[in-house]
Amino acid sequence: MSLTWPWALFLLAFLPLFVWTYWRSVRRRGETGVLYPHLALLTRAGGEGRRWSRHLPALLYLASLALLILALARPSLAVPRANPQAGVILALDVSRSMAAGDVKPNRFTAAQNALKAFVRELPEGARVGLVIFARYARLVVPLTSEHHRVMEAVNLLEMDFGTTIGDGLMESVRALPSLEERKATGEDPHKLATVILLSDGRNYGGVDPLEAAAEAARQQVTVHTVGVGSVTEGPIPGIEPRLWWAARFDEETLRSIAQATGGEYYFVDSAGALKQTYSDLGRSVVWDYHRDEATGYAVMAATLCLLASLLLGEWRRRVI
Repeated sequence: MSLTWPWALFLLAFLPLFVWTYWRSVRRRGETGVLYPHLALLTRAGGEGRRWSRHLPALLYLASLALLILALARPSLAVPRANPQAGVILALDVSRSMAAGDVKPNRFTAAQNALKAFVRELPEGARVGLVIFARYARLVVPLTSEHHRVMEAVNLLEMDFGTTIGDGLMESVRALPSLEERKATGEDPHKLATVILLSDGRNYGGVDPLEAAAEAARQQVTVHTVGVGSVTEGPIPGIEPRLWWAARFDEETLRSIAQATGGEYYFVDSAGALKQTYSDLGRSVVWDYHRDEATGYAVMAATLCLLASLLLGEWRRRVI
């Protein structure tokens, strides 16, 4: 929180005077003797349970004064919102190895659900696109703020043979605004172009993934990579033994792509972890912050405290 007129806070120095005046008046009333025939009722009214509550109206009144002084200082808060200049491309491996069942119900379905959860949580106005790659790479949905288009496209995806990680990355970079366009906005180009690439296998043909990563770095595109499935030796449910080698993703390559472009590498081996990874990425790649004056909120809170103080004070007088 920041303050436009911080000098107004010097008025808080007068609040101790209010506390001292109130305390003196309470003590003065306590020292005054009165005749009251109903001693039992008087004892209940001044019991332990009511000692603190009788000061509550004054505390609420004090809080309202403090909030009004804060409002005079014109506070402002950093409020998150979608950056309309930013773009995120979801690059998804749709090779046949995505049918493996080591991630329940299978890698492909888990990835579809994670992508849909990612898009569903995006703020209004955020731009997102979809690229798929197997033996080829294709832009399925260009950058758009119409999130339902991406959701529908994800539902219609089908698997194919091959894994061309480099081609998928190059297609993703081409789908983003050019470096010159992003520089023209006056913002950091890295923050305006992001690729989230998921793969479960090894590159087979096409552009070398590390060459594609170098090009992404030259274009100041941040690439986060997600490796899903198995990296160790052993059987893979749903995959023929002769294809096990292709169904184990190249962790070193995915890590290198992320490091070369300033991104992060994530290894996931469950549907829950995959969805959480995309959720975490969604909160970091499309949000921007702007200052929003919060004076009205401070005045509203002060008004509520003042009303509560008056109502509680009136209720206590009627009870006693």
